[in-house]
Amino acid sequence: MNELDTRLYDLLERPARAEELKKYLPAYSKQEIKDALARLTEAGRILKNKKNRYAHIEHFGCLAGVFQATDRGFGFVTPDGGGDDVFIPPYATLHAWQGDRVLVQLHESSRGHKCEGEIIRILELCRDEVVGAVMQRGKTLFVRPASKKYPDLILPKNRTMDAKPGDRVTVKVMLRGDRRLPAQGAVTQIFGKNGTMDASIASILHENGIVVPFPDAVLRQADACGDTVDPAEAARRRDLRDALIFTIDGDDARDFDDAVSLEPLSNGRMLLGVHIADVSHYVTPGSPLDDEAYRRGTSVYYPGHVVPMLPVALSNGICSLNPDVDRLAFSAFLEMDKDGRCHKAEFAKTVIRSKARMTYNNVNRIFDGDEALRAQYAFLTETADRMHALSLAMRRRRAARGALDLDLPEPQIITDETGEPVEVIFRPRGDAEKMIEEFMLAANEAVAAFMAKRSHPTVYRVHEDPDPEKLRLFAQYARPFGYRVDASRPHDTAQLQAVLDGAKDDPRQRALPTLLLRSLARARYAPECLGHYGLQASYYLHFTSPIRRYPDLVAHRMLFKAISNQQFTRADAVFCEEAATQSTTREQAADSAERDIDKLYLAAYMEPFIGQEFDGEVSGVTAFGLFIALPNAVEGLVRLEDLPGDDYEFDDQRMTLIARHSGRRYQMGTPMRVRLTAASRVTGRIDFVPSDSPKTERN
Repeated sequence: MNELDTRLYDLLERPARAEELKKYLPAYSKQEIKDALARLTEAGRILKNKKNRYAHIEHFGCLAGVFQATDRGFGFVTPDGGGDDVFIPPYATLHAWQGDRVLVQLHESSRGHKCEGEIIRILELCRDEVVGAVMQRGKTLFVRPASKKYPDLILPKNRTMDAKPGDRVTVKVMLRGDRRLPAQGAVTQIFGKNGTMDASIASILHENGIVVPFPDAVLRQADACGDTVDPAEAARRRDLRDALIFTIDGDDARDFDDAVSLEPLSNGRMLLGVHIADVSHYVTPGSPLDDEAYRRGTSVYYPGHVVPMLPVALSNGICSLNPDVDRLAFSAFLEMDKDGRCHKAEFAKTVIRSKARMTYNNVNRIFDGDEALRAQYAFLTETADRMHALSLAMRRRRAARGALDLDLPEPQIITDETGEPVEVIFRPRGDAEKMIEEFMLAANEAVAAFMAKRSHPTVYRVHEDPDPEKLRLFAQYARPFGYRVDASRPHDTAQLQAVLDGAKDDPRQRALPTLLLRSLARARYAPECLGHYGLQASYYLHFTSPIRRYPDLVAHRMLFKAISNQQFTRADAVFCEEAATQSTTREQAADSAERDIDKLYLAAYMEPFIGQEFDGEVSGVTAFGLFIALPNAVEGLVRLEDLPGDDYEFDDQRMTLIARHSGRRYQMGTPMRVRLTAASRVTGRIDFVPSDSPKTERN
């Protein structure tokens, strides 16, 4: 919003007519005010009632948000400002499509939903493109979207780009259609045959707005940054090139955006240094690099691949804290005591020279007493041991304040040189990984506290309190395992941590941590400091990964303005608000793409095992069947009709399938031996049947 829009919006906390607003805004003409009111109305931020009074949409019982469609006609709207999803009945969708930003009039619910409403206006069309497969009915070509949430689109004869039945394509929507006319589209891109994994991956990326190649202007600007630090710029910074600073990352990491140091102080405390690549020096506001980074929002990772937020010339080059070369950094200096308490924080632009590129694997072995490695890295082992002790104290302190250990086992798909998945393992997490996590968390908290206490604009990482109803349902799941979770006391996180701790060593309880995670709010980015429930932190933001996350880049810019005593403007606050919304949207798109592509790789990995039996457990319960998770994190579906002969009733409150005659119950964590009948690297679908079912395979 510009300055006039912002001032008008602030004035309209109370209803007012257009002519009344003029006296508060004497510097603007009536036409300018009229145009601004139209912009705010079109954006879904204000409404006008029958008495010609304008006010915030909330004043009229409305909200704006994104429509999430289902293939059963009804849908939900996720509010822009967070909060409970709003149920939209089939007759109240206004023919909105999945992803449209809409304006909703709230109503009292008659169906048991917490919030219910009717879409009264479509504010922004979700997209003008849909991905799907070309099909033929008679002489007519049409595209069946990959998602059932979109309708089929007819292809006029001159809009096919010579696509053939069976091709996977992108279609530009020409006509959305209605009750009289079908939707129509024009092919804009052909990914290849619909039955290939490469075509499926390309379409998933495209459907989530993830573009692999960078525009030429962006690549030119990245290349112009060079591969060495400007001596004049280095001279303006705090010089840490002689300090013992080093990076610790995974064995296969290619970019290094954080390094650490630890020095003893004369007062008996320690100075922890967290040194982050100074991406903001190279990616300047309004430049092609910045515009593209804002649009992408985040890097996207899938097995054997990365779609980076920044070109390789930056992410793997001048912004990567490679060993034995000068690099620009933004450093956080935290004065810590031996109990892991931070007494003071300072921030500065620095120039560093990393003394080693350490890996988690090697550092864990150093901690375990590997004599050969301790000798090889003798110059840093004493510092590493001190870091280890400090991180353990910091972790104990964080646990004591009630932070949840939500670090669930993360599957890692290993591919060979051809890109084929060859192994699925759980990503190891030793003390080295946990140590770096503690240091990064501490830096993020320190920056957030510094900015929030001074009321400076920035982008925060927020995790709001859980919905009591979702927590109550989780308490029901946990009760049969002996846990007593009081949903009315969400801030008593010790009761939740007890579940997480108890589930670690009991295979029967393996589903509980996942269920708990689903019952919590989803973390997001926001311009307000709302705290982080999972970390039990009053102040939190993302500062430590500006190579791969745009909010971190914003945090760097705003922090530098603060420590260099620059004046903040209303434009800074508006930019942070917009960047928070955009970053949340792009993070969710990246998560969706990574999840869907991982499913393809997991299915491809399971293909050779069709017909074999496995021990698994129920990881999800629906009205149409059971999701079964194997010990290696592969998940597939047992359809309702394949369960042992009986009629089943779905209890959606307890997420349980109950056999009407035998009384047999299937719920989260129920063990089941299954046989693999199908695994599709094209759709990512994996199908199981109970192992005692007839040996049929699905196509």
